[in-house]
Amino acid sequence: MPTINVLVAHQGATDDEAQRIAAVDPSVRVTRALYVDPMVTDWILSLRKPEDRGLPLPTSDAFFAALSEAEVIFCVRLPDDILQLAPKLKWVQVYGAGVDYLQKTGILERGILLSNSSGVNAPPIAEFVLGYMIMHVKHMAERVEAQRRGEWRRMMNDSLEGKTLGIVGPGHIGGETARRAAPFGMRIIAARRSYTPGEKLPNIERVYPMGQLREMLTRCDYVLVSVSLSKESQRLIGQGEFAAMKRGAYFMNVARGGVVDQQALISALQSGHLGGAALDVFDPEPLESDSPLWRMPNVFVTPHNSGGYIRHEERSSAFFCENLRRYIRGEALLNRVDPKAGY
Repeated sequence: MPTINVLVAHQGATDDEAQRIAAVDPSVRVTRALYVDPMVTDWILSLRKPEDRGLPLPTSDAFFAALSEAEVIFCVRLPDDILQLAPKLKWVQVYGAGVDYLQKTGILERGILLSNSSGVNAPPIAEFVLGYMIMHVKHMAERVEAQRRGEWRRMMNDSLEGKTLGIVGPGHIGGETARRAAPFGMRIIAARRSYTPGEKLPNIERVYPMGQLREMLTRCDYVLVSVSLSKESQRLIGQGEFAAMKRGAYFMNVARGGVVDQQALISALQSGHLGGAALDVFDPEPLESDSPLWRMPNVFVTPHNSGGYIRHEERSSAFFCENLRRYIRGEALLNRVDPKAGY
């Protein structure tokens, strides 16, 4: 069988992972070469020890050198001109779930196979969402501030029991969140794009078509956005959607910043219509230092980090190896991205 040149270019790659991938089949030849972009730079710096943060950052020289022979690339992002740089490219596997970063490359239009690792990080992200809600309902941010001031302050708690959680995009992350929220006694509803009348989803009481999103939002105490970013979902949540939410509703976004009109969100928070927000993604990223979201006492900001999971490399690598076996056998890939839908 001809050699399959696999280029592993994501920031979590290790020698052990390269060996696991090479062991899939004798025909596989692996090159590990990091593609450095702003997102990768941010991860590298965050994982370094303080004394090492001043060291030079890695370059993409080895990555660019390997592109001419690459048939398969396992990555987070790619340069926009990847099709010119990698003439033998046939398949790209994304290390995470989102593929919106690759829209400018023309990969899907050219017919290159594109798949993602959607679902790999769903459990830890769902735990983040539960953490957001518990922090809100138990006033944990206020309690931490009171502790720092040495202030003995009692607060009246609320409970998640009986509250309604609305999930915009009940895919892997939304489904895992529903599974974890149900034992708290929450009522869970959802809106999805691929709606089938009368369909049932585990732990979800009712599913709405996306055309009835605002109707769903009127019923929610908590709103979770976990939908993929595509042309259809760009600015899906805007002024009208925030106005439809209950006064005092709590808003959470672990999808993409582009799904939400960020200025409309800020306005809904500043007016007091929203009771608070937990935000993991922004538009643009990094979030500008002068954004009011940093300083709002009822907003919890995490820097696109809810999927930062200590076992992500292991799980994503195992998923890629399974897809590589399928690729070699000519079978359908798991999590293949639909060229028309873009997710």
